[in-house]
Amino acid sequence: MSIEDLKKKFIVDDDVLKNRLEDIATKALEHCVVDMKGNVHFNSSNLSAREKLSLTLAARAIASQMDETIKSDVSMAELTLISGLPEKQITARIAELTKDKLVTSSKKGVYSAVPHKVEALLNSVKKAEKS
Repeated sequence: MSIEDLKKKFIVDDDVLKNRLEDIATKALEHCVVDMKGNVHFNSSNLSAREKLSLTLAARAIASQMDETIKSDVSMAELTLISGLPEKQITARIAELTKDKLVTSSKKGVYSAVPHKVEALLNSVKKAEKS
């Protein structure tokens, strides 16, 4: 294998989420769906606060790649509406996700999944459901 061929395989496009969109979206379907307004609907009612937020942020990141009218950023008001959790609890769980480098904040009260960590967010929910 030439160094050029190896380089093409090893150095990938910045947009890992877009490159693996089909696999990641299929994984997300096990847990939730997103409506045309960007609201996330969970398939299970037995989710922890962290799982609800992880799914919401991951699902919105995926949906934004599929439909440009859906934003990947999620406001505190949207997180409250979608998750049904109180704002203080959301703030605490978002702080954990941010500390774990799974979530970023573009401005105060607006959050989004780190694109190359979307699958990790989904996997954390899957592990929690099995245990």
